[in-house]
Amino acid sequence: MTARHHHYLSQCYLKEFTKGRGKKSKLAVIDFREKKTFETIPRNVGGIRDFNRIDVEGVDPNMLERQISEFESDAARALKNLNETRDFSGNIKEIILNLIALIAIRSPERREHLRSFHADIAERMTSLSFESKERWESRVKQIKGENPEFDDSVSYEEAKEFFESKNYTIEVAREYHIHMEMVQMETIIPLLFGRSWILLTANAETSPFITSDNPVCLNWKEPEKVPPLYRNSPGFGLKGTQIYFPVSKDLALIGDFEEESGTAEVDDYFVAGLNTVVMHNLYKQLYAPKLGFKFHGPKGELMNGNRVLSMFNA
Repeated sequence: MTARHHHYLSQCYLKEFTKGRGKKSKLAVIDFREKKTFETIPRNVGGIRDFNRIDVEGVDPNMLERQISEFESDAARALKNLNETRDFSGNIKEIILNLIALIAIRSPERREHLRSFHADIAERMTSLSFESKERWESRVKQIKGENPEFDDSVSYEEAKEFFESKNYTIEVAREYHIHMEMVQMETIIPLLFGRSWILLTANAETSPFITSDNPVCLNWKEPEKVPPLYRNSPGFGLKGTQIYFPVSKDLALIGDFEEESGTAEVDDYFVAGLNTVVMHNLYKQLYAPKLGFKFHGPKGELMNGNRVLSMFNA
């Protein structure tokens, strides 16, 4: 039987934030849209039906899901080895940077953003066709000439009324989303390898790193020096930007064009600052091994994760 529940957040990644690092180990989840907290296993979050399915004649619909599953087996070993060796280099570095790229460009929210962008363009172009009856009929005639099976029985008045009612949804094919994601990956991966990476470590007594459904955090290092028009759109290839990526509850990575590569042990206050970055970058859900993680409050003070929702709902 073919699995239809596909993960855009790899289970091998999410289990690194569970209490026991196993598939059956549980995550503490804070859902900001539903305004609730709960515990569950990695399989039950970060997935959606048929996310990787390809419905194209002559192509195995499960081809991409199978390829991603094979890569995730390699990624699971790389994450395990990094936790054991604390050596971010060689094959481990190559696989994890590919994992970062995969996670960065694949989510239902990014697909909806792309769909909305294309839908807006389509509506603008369609509105031009309704500027006059002559323009509409000319356009219909052109389409009919290119496609004789096109139904031209709908009148200008009927079509315009339907268009103005907005009682429709403009969809974008899943296969187009997948194609664009692969194009973006090819662009992003060299930019990730072009950065220097600092591996951050937290000890057993330190508050754990947390993650989210949007864990690749790309930000300006000094946003106040960036013109307001560009402040909300840092790019993977731009100088002056920094990528923060929580690797596990004990490890995290910071990628930078200006700094040197290395390793650094961090304290509770530093971990809390990075956890706050994750909270500001999420789409919907936050994941942690326990709710007792640390983050920064409004005045920079250390706060406990148990208070996140009460602050959010205030």
